[in-house]
Amino acid sequence: MKSQPTLTRREFLRTTGMAAAGLTASSLAAGTASAASPRDRVLVVIQLSGGNDGLNTVVPFRDAAYYSARPVIAVQPRHVLTLGASDGQNRLGFHPSLRPLMSLWESGQMAVINGVGCPNADRSHFRALETWHTAMEAGSAEGCGWIGRCFDGNPPALGVSVGAEDPQALKGRGMAGIHLQEKTAAFQTESDAGDVAQAALEKSRVLLQRAGPSGATYPNTRFAAGLKRIAALIDGGLGARVYHHDITGFDTHANQPATHGRLWAEVSEGLRAFFADLEARGLAERVVAMSFSEFGRRVAENSSYGTDHGAASPMFIWGKPVHGGLYGEPPDLADLDCGDLKFTTDFRSVYATVLDGWLGANHLAVLGREYSKLRFVA
Repeated sequence: MKSQPTLTRREFLRTTGMAAAGLTASSLAAGTASAASPRDRVLVVIQLSGGNDGLNTVVPFRDAAYYSARPVIAVQPRHVLTLGASDGQNRLGFHPSLRPLMSLWESGQMAVINGVGCPNADRSHFRALETWHTAMEAGSAEGCGWIGRCFDGNPPALGVSVGAEDPQALKGRGMAGIHLQEKTAAFQTESDAGDVAQAALEKSRVLLQRAGPSGATYPNTRFAAGLKRIAALIDGGLGARVYHHDITGFDTHANQPATHGRLWAEVSEGLRAFFADLEARGLAERVVAMSFSEFGRRVAENSSYGTDHGAASPMFIWGKPVHGGLYGEPPDLADLDCGDLKFTTDFRSVYATVLDGWLGANHLAVLGREYSKLRFVA
């Protein structure tokens, strides 16, 4: 991998418009202003690490083939959260652990993109994640991620990771993303991130100290804590265009029902608090969140009451600016690819929609070719 050029601390502070120890009134005001242009907008990317089982998340509860393939682990119809008028055929529903998100769904602030994947999908976690992070075939992106390439064309845009991962998606040719971790009430940063990361570290500390109280009560989980920090940093005016967060554990080879339900409860409860917090801070119009997982799971359950690495899986988009509803065609359980769901929406079409419609970028320049776009945000 090629080394990433870094800005000096002085350059970083100049491009972000303030010294770490002395925030200006104008910068604080910018953090709370409603979105007037794409440059004010924020994208929060949530990585469901391990391979989320899409069939038990967006459940085809009218399909006998689903229950035949999963006699033990299928979500029973009586537990499914039905989708109302948005699902005209009344054939899909949510796992019950998504109940905290139903208010977003019912108010049109949640979009589900069905059957997301890509050609020649890889079952390796590492290679699949590389494909999703770079939006290119594994090994072909020279270490640069899709968000990093977007920022290369729009300096001085900044991407920040608050999760366990230091995501390749944020790495560009001009600057690497900033990786902040919480430890003993302070932030740490990877040693190779250079002066830029250290300056962001200092600035983040000041912003979090000056941030007002949270506008919501967050669950006591690592995932929710990361979302709480993101809300505070947006409110404080850090200036990051993209935040990246992750939650691990979705590699459910055994005893899936309990694990999968617990993970989605953690995601749903954390996101409910996050969006309530944004609303209370007057930031809801500026923020869209998007989830992805490196792959889905096989259709059939295995002998350990879990599922193995598969292919297509849904993506989710949340936020007040989102045009909610169902997008894309759900995979057909009667038309499988060697036991896997066939993808019906290329994940880069979702990226293209976010790049053009939300971040105000040019997806052709970032992704290297043109992709059809959806209508969940504009």
